[in-house]
Amino acid sequence: MSRNEIRLRRAARGADRFRNYGAVLQRHERDTRLKRIVRVFTLFAIVLVLVMLIIIVTRLEKRTTAGEKTSSREIFFSTHT
Repeated sequence: MSRNEIRLRRAARGADRFRNYGAVLQRHERDTRLKRIVRVFTLFAIVLVLVMLIIIVTRLEKRTTAGEKTSSREIFFSTHT
């Protein structure tokens, strides 16, 4: 052989690339599970915040409409007496 030897290798597959392929696969599964849990929790939190905002807005609208009715009655009765 020559001084600069070139060796051809076959394409390495998952088990060939890592000596601890099982540990790498377990870590990957754990990371993907964690990402999925974080994504679901984030979506749940966003939906919860939106529902709370809708409830707050509807309650405020009820208070303002109820407040306008009482104030308009007070104004109506106070002008006629």
